[in-house]
Amino acid sequence: MNKKKVILISFNWANHFSLALGYLKAYALKDNLIREKADIEIVDFDTEMLSVQQVIYYLSQTKPDILGFSCYCWNIEKVLDTARIIRTIYPHIKIILGGPEVGPIGPKYLREHPYIDAVIKGEGEITFTELLKVYLGNGSIEETEGVSCRINGNILSNPDRAPIEDLSKIPSPYLEGIITPRDKVTYIETYRGCIFRCHYCFEGKNLPKLRFFPEERVRKEIEFILSHPEIRSFHFVDTVFNFRKDRLARIVDMISSANRFGTELRTVEIIVEFVDEETVALFKKANVKSIETGPQTVNEDTLKKVNRFYKADKFAKGLRLLEDNGIEVTTDLIIGLPGDNFFKFVNSARTLIDMKPTTIVFSILHVLPGTILYEKSQEFGLKFDDKAPHLVLSTPDFPFEDIDKAVIMAYSLDKEYNIKPPSAEV
Repeated sequence: MNKKKVILISFNWANHFSLALGYLKAYALKDNLIREKADIEIVDFDTEMLSVQQVIYYLSQTKPDILGFSCYCWNIEKVLDTARIIRTIYPHIKIILGGPEVGPIGPKYLREHPYIDAVIKGEGEITFTELLKVYLGNGSIEETEGVSCRINGNILSNPDRAPIEDLSKIPSPYLEGIITPRDKVTYIETYRGCIFRCHYCFEGKNLPKLRFFPEERVRKEIEFILSHPEIRSFHFVDTVFNFRKDRLARIVDMISSANRFGTELRTVEIIVEFVDEETVALFKKANVKSIETGPQTVNEDTLKKVNRFYKADKFAKGLRLLEDNGIEVTTDLIIGLPGDNFFKFVNSARTLIDMKPTTIVFSILHVLPGTILYEKSQEFGLKFDDKAPHLVLSTPDFPFEDIDKAVIMAYSLDKEYNIKPPSAEV
C-alpha cells in the first residue's frame, strides 16, 4: 500500500529547528492509522539562505500529498509564497497552516489566500492528528475541533479545542528519535502557559493555566541532551524559568547531575524581580551563562495599561546580583506600547543604561493576532500594519513621527552600547 507523504515545514533563522513540529510528529505517530497510512517528514528551511524557488524544487522532488506549515510573524510571507506556488503546480496537495500567526485569525487567512485548505487554532498536537486522519479517510473535518477550514467554497471555523491538560500524552521528540540534539539550538520545554497576562503577548492570554510535563520525562530529556559532548550550550523555552524556586531547584539538580561536559545553559527567560542570592546560586549550579528579561518599559502608567509586572527596586537588585556573579543579562525595551511616548521611551532607555545590563535589545511593538492589544486595538487607539509582522504605526500618545524618531535613537543607543540594532523580530 502506498503511504501518503506528509511534510511539515518550518522557516527558521539559520541553524535553528522547530520543536513544535517535533511534537506534532511524535503525537501523530501514536495513532495506528497514521503509522499505517502516512510517512511524516519534518523539514527546517533557513529563512534567509534559501529562496522560495529552492524550497519548491525540494518539494517537487519529494512530491508530498499533505503540507503543514509552522507560521510566525517573521516567516509567514515565505510560507504563503511557497503554499501559493506549490498549489499552482500541484493542485491536489492539501495545505495546512498552524502557529501563533495564523491560528487566532484562521478565517481571515482562508478568505485572503484561497490555496489554504485548513488552519489549526491553538495547540496543535491533537488537532493535527485528527485533521490528518480526516485527510487519510477517517473522520469529518466539520466535527474536528480547533480547525478553521474551507468546505465547498465556504469558510467554517469550528469550536476551539481546549488546551491539553495532561502533557504526558505528548511523547518527547528527543526520546522518540524524531529530533536530534544540536549545539546551541536545542530546546527543552518543561511546562506550558504563563503566570502573567501581558497584553502584548499571546502566551498568557491563550494558555493561562500552567500545565507541566512529567518531571521524570524532563529528567530523561536533560540526561539525553547532556549525554552528547558536542552540545556545548542549550536552552529552556519555558515562559518564566524561575517562577517558583522549589521547582527551579529540582530542575537544577537534574541539570547539574547530568552535566558531565560542562554544557552551558543560555538565554533562559526569567523574571529578574524574583532573583535573590539563592536563585543566583541555583543558576550557577545549572551553569546558566545568560538570561533574558523585560522590563519592556519602566513607566508605571504604561505598565498598568499593558498589564506588565515590574518592580523597579527588585529589578535593579536582581540584575546587579546576576551581573556581579558573571551571568549575562539581556534586557528588552519595546517602542510604541500604549501609554508610552517618545520621552517615556527615553526615560526607559536611560533607566536601563544606568543599571548597566550586558545587553539592551530594542524592538518595535508587534500587535500580534490573539493578543489583547490586537483584539482591543480600537479601544487602545492603536494603528498598526495588519500585514505581518504587524508593526505598530501610532498610538494616541506616540504618533508615527515620534515612533520613527525613537527607532532612530535606538539605533544610536545600540551603537554606543555595543548591542544588536532594533529589529522587527520577536
